[in-house]
Amino acid sequence: MTAAALAALLLAPAPVRAAATPSREARKTLESANALYARARYKEALLRYDKAMTYMDGWKTASGYRAVCRWTVGDARGAAEDAELALKLKPNDAQSYVARGDAKLVTRDYSGAVQDFQQAIGLTPDDAFAHFGLGSALSAQGQDRAALKPLDNAVRLDPDFAAALLVRGTAHDRLRDFASAIADYTEVLRVDPAFVWAKLYRAKSLREIKEFRRSLDDLNDFIDGNPDRMDAVYLRSNVKFLLGDYGGAVEDLDRVIEQDPRKGLAYSNRGQAKAMLGDKSGALADLRRALELEPARRDKIQAAIDSLEASAAGAARPKADASEPVAVSVAERPRPAAPSGPKPLVGETLPEPPKRKAETEDDTFFIK
Repeated sequence: MTAAALAALLLAPAPVRAAATPSREARKTLESANALYARARYKEALLRYDKAMTYMDGWKTASGYRAVCRWTVGDARGAAEDAELALKLKPNDAQSYVARGDAKLVTRDYSGAVQDFQQAIGLTPDDAFAHFGLGSALSAQGQDRAALKPLDNAVRLDPDFAAALLVRGTAHDRLRDFASAIADYTEVLRVDPAFVWAKLYRAKSLREIKEFRRSLDDLNDFIDGNPDRMDAVYLRSNVKFLLGDYGGAVEDLDRVIEQDPRKGLAYSNRGQAKAMLGDKSGALADLRRALELEPARRDKIQAAIDSLEASAAGAARPKADASEPVAVSVAERPRPAAPSGPKPLVGETLPEPPKRKAETEDDTFFIK
């Protein structure tokens, strides 16, 4: 070979390799994974996404969808790894825009996610996942009212889109439209009666509209399947108190304090419940402990202690705070009814879907 020919060979551009394309079977597997995710069957969806990824090494589109699924089930590391791969996408269709938008959602690039989901909607207006992603990204930025329209579109396109119903329910909840939130969580349970997390969310909204017995039914069902979720037990203690079941409230708060001996609000709540039961010494002991652990609420707790100490020997009732249930006589107190909701569901251990904005602890304590 002459020197000129060798130089020409060395300087010639490398042949362009055609981009790998997923097979028909791979695409069908991805579609089935998305369908399971939409129904809030996250564990099954994750297994199907895993299978989809075996069809093509480094499949960026599938990794974007799987990133959100991993995020949803609490696998933050896996979600970040998938998102890193999906962010390298150069989208050429609605599905790839959604996948990259999902990756940006996981990495909290919410404005970038909004742009990708809008691009996907422009290309394929009837892509329910694109509308769902847009609603999720807007809600993550605290734009809950703006999020409702795309979430409505996702549910209109797929009435069984339980994941969209969940996000829309939380948006309604933060907008204090509790009736709509309850309706959304109820629809989630229609799609998948085994998804008991919807019962926890619905219980919180039911409490807000003072549907205490229905809230208790949902909490009983949820706790039966998730006995270690102390946030739910704590909420149930409050609902029991509001129903006049002070003994039941004390039992739940005993469990909470056993798990977290420094939860000051649990002591203040238990002290209030004990006071309603006539256990003055037990109430004072709990309130004094709460005073040590909750200095920010010192005035309210001290007022309750002062009221107890000044009460007549047989009364042992704290002065009712405006935020407390009104004290009634023993004869008037309602007896807590046995749960009348769906039978307890067991075996569901999924973590909560990702919160779309920073949320503070529920205001379930009696001393505010």
